Amino acid sequence: MLIVFSLEETDLSTEYKNNFKICHFSDFSAWEKERVTPSVFIIQGKDKQYISSVLGKVRKDSDFFASLCFITDPAFPYDDFLLDGRLPQPANLRDEINQFDNLLESLKNNETYLTHQGRLIKYFWLRPNFVLQPYHDWQHARFYRYPLLEALSLDKSDSFEWLRNLANSKIIDPIMLIDRQRECTYCRSSHLSFIDVCPNCLSIDIGTQASLHCFTCGCVDVQEKFLHSGTLICPKCHSQLRHIGSDYDRPIENYRCNSCSQSFIEGEVQVRCAMCEKEMESSELIQNEIHSRRLSDKGRTIAFRGEVFDLSSGFDQLNFISRELFIHDLDWMMVTSRRYPNINFSLFGIYFANLPELVELFNHVRLLQMLEFFAQQLRSLLRTPDLSTRTAENMLWLLLPNADEQGLIGFHKRIESSMKSLLEQSEHKLDFRFISTSSQKLPNKENAELLLARLYGELL
Repeated sequence: MLIVFSLEETDLSTEYKNNFKICHFSDFSAWEKERVTPSVFIIQGKDKQYISSVLGKVRKDSDFFASLCFITDPAFPYDDFLLDGRLPQPANLRDEINQFDNLLESLKNNETYLTHQGRLIKYFWLRPNFVLQPYHDWQHARFYRYPLLEALSLDKSDSFEWLRNLANSKIIDPIMLIDRQRECTYCRSSHLSFIDVCPNCLSIDIGTQASLHCFTCGCVDVQEKFLHSGTLICPKCHSQLRHIGSDYDRPIENYRCNSCSQSFIEGEVQVRCAMCEKEMESSELIQNEIHSRRLSDKGRTIAFRGEVFDLSSGFDQLNFISRELFIHDLDWMMVTSRRYPNINFSLFGIYFANLPELVELFNHVRLLQMLEFFAQQLRSLLRTPDLSTRTAENMLWLLLPNADEQGLIGFHKRIESSMKSLLEQSEHKLDFRFISTSSQKLPNKENAELLLARLYGELL
């Protein structure tokens, strides 16, 4: 069903009418009375204010906020960030609807999407290649806005604060740095003015000056006080200054304060916020980086499972730890084994070389199911003291205490056997590589971080 909003009679071509059911409404409130389930929303007409009004209400709707929405004529630049583009030809439109419906079916149906974070995840999930772009608006306090975040937010919270929380939760990933700007310490505005002031009294009444320095008595003063009847005479010792470099020179102090008469090389920079009118030093400003962003693997996992799952979640019962803690424990094991040769351990790495390519080849649901199966298989091979971590999305490390060279060989064989099942699931498209070492083979002067970096380099 195509829901068409138009102030005039719908004039879509016969091709659309032959391929789709079409329902026409003059405005959003008219549709709300019937709430006909849409396959697509279409906003028709040249009135940009009308487009903006209807579009804003669509994105605020509690049920259909993530629906596909197209226009037939140009809209305001701000609204382009909330649209799916111009209305495609009927055949292409059908393909987009089919892809959208398939992704909607795979979406975990629970109450996740009642929150504004859940609404954002759903919107991203239904558009696999969607990139969250900032909109430059010089009238906005922070120069940039994220229209989609503003539209999907339920409580009108600050979109930059929301964005920071999403990034900290690893729901979204940065793609490209758009801009880097300084913001007010107090109100986070980017509308700032920078002014040079006297470093002594902080007066803004300063100016450049030409000064001279008499070598005879050391007097330093403005050039005008040295000029007498076309010659240079020191106002203090009255020596005639003929040659620069031998009788006098010009000091490096180029500025003079007209309030306190202080001379100085350069002024101190004070920052004044145009929004809250508070003053601060430039070193106190907050640096903010403006990125384009996309849904992360963690965000996609939440979308299709309703919860977080990745390789690490399969090892929760087996001490899956952070990279920093893993390096700390590996360092401790290395120092201990060097001091006491009878204490052994082994390090085992599994590298999924083409995991990024498989994301494109398989859908995310299938790929994550494969990795979950592998995690279950690996869990059965690990012992309680064994530790695991990831240093990259496709690089898994296992620390095996009390495993000598022979124990490492046996573990390697069991891992290879388990990977055969995973290869079958991936239709033999998964490219994985192993690397390992035991404590007996470690160089004396290498630490944990260098060891991991060296082994990882050998895998590439």
